[in-house]
Amino acid sequence: MPKIAIVGAGFVGSTTAYALLLQGVAREIVLVDVNGEKAKGEAMDLEHGLQFLPAAKVSYSSDYSACKDADIVVVCAGANQKPGETRLDLTKKNAAIFRGMIPKIAKAAPNTILLIITNPVDVLTRLSLKLSKFPPSRVIGSGTTLDTARLRCLIGKHYGLHPSSVHAYILGEHGDSSFPAWSTASIGGIDLKRYPEYDRKKLDVLYQETRKAAYEIISRKGATYYAIGIAVSMLC
Repeated sequence: MPKIAIVGAGFVGSTTAYALLLQGVAREIVLVDVNGEKAKGEAMDLEHGLQFLPAAKVSYSSDYSACKDADIVVVCAGANQKPGETRLDLTKKNAAIFRGMIPKIAKAAPNTILLIITNPVDVLTRLSLKLSKFPPSRVIGSGTTLDTARLRCLIGKHYGLHPSSVHAYILGEHGDSSFPAWSTASIGGIDLKRYPEYDRKKLDVLYQETRKAAYEIISRKGATYYAIGIAVSMLC
């Protein structure tokens, strides 16, 4: 099993660590945050539950050198999206953070795979590729993984099915310019257009709800982190 370093021990980073431990994905998880006390607190809290989980080690650091020998570095650090902000509104702030951070991660872990989560994820994944000088095969963004999961959840709820029975994808940018690939969508192997009670107008409404989901969650609780944490654990 891999060693996974998580850079950024905020809501998304700590929830990702929790999901990774529950899934038994990693042999070692390192939480790295410029706020060392925050990283230590999260690591301690996670460690206290290790008795009930598959064998793993949890550590923390405020130094990027802790990413050494990590098979995967999950990058969650950056400014959070606030109510009323779009993901692209974060570009300038988070690009500045990445310019100071990614070269240090690349130096500490020159053979790692970078998995970028911070928004705007597509822009920052491209920037990370440039800054790290890694081959494209080792710089990956979470992309529309979460958008797709949200769409499948809503379609499943509409038809009274578990999301795992729904096969539909959101493509494009993780954000307001994403779009659903309805032509490839199916439920239980049945083309969505042939599924009983097919209603394209309703599906378009569900897509709009998918696109606005993050804004609604942020307005209600301040941040989104459970679903993306679970999604990252599956990507790892």
